[in-house]
Amino acid sequence: MTQRDASLQLSSPMPKDAPPRNLPIFTEQEVEDRLHILAAGVQQYNDGYFFEAHETLEDLWMQSPWPIRRFLQGVIQLAAAFVHFMRHEYPGTIRLLGHAHEKLGDFAPQYMGIDVERLLSDVARAREELAALGPDRFKEFASEHIPKITLLTNESSPFRKV
Repeated sequence: MTQRDASLQLSSPMPKDAPPRNLPIFTEQEVEDRLHILAAGVQQYNDGYFFEAHETLEDLWMQSPWPIRRFLQGVIQLAAAFVHFMRHEYPGTIRLLGHAHEKLGDFAPQYMGIDVERLLSDVARAREELAALGPDRFKEFASEHIPKITLLTNESSPFRKV
């Protein structure tokens, strides 16, 4: 083995039970077959289990194709924003609410069975209220103002903007 070959080897191999880094991308149909994961993550989020929602949705996000991946990333960033809020981390809360709003904006009025238009309005309102409170008072933000994710019914295709 040459010195160059030796330098390319990892100093510590990945454990055999570690998940692969580059998982295959699902088709839209495969994502649709896993919408129960999205519903579970939304329920966790709406129940205030923001970290758990983030983790649940990340499992679906990691293998989803574009543009579904971007949408899920926006929902995950929303959950992560309120993980930061619960930890009293003002900058992360504000930053992630902005990122979530930006990503979700491409999917209004509804997408994947979620009322995105309403969510965007609620996220913008929450971010404005938190920003107005500022870093010294943002803990005064009323938890009932945390945006809820509304699931819609009777949608013909979950991947179509309506």
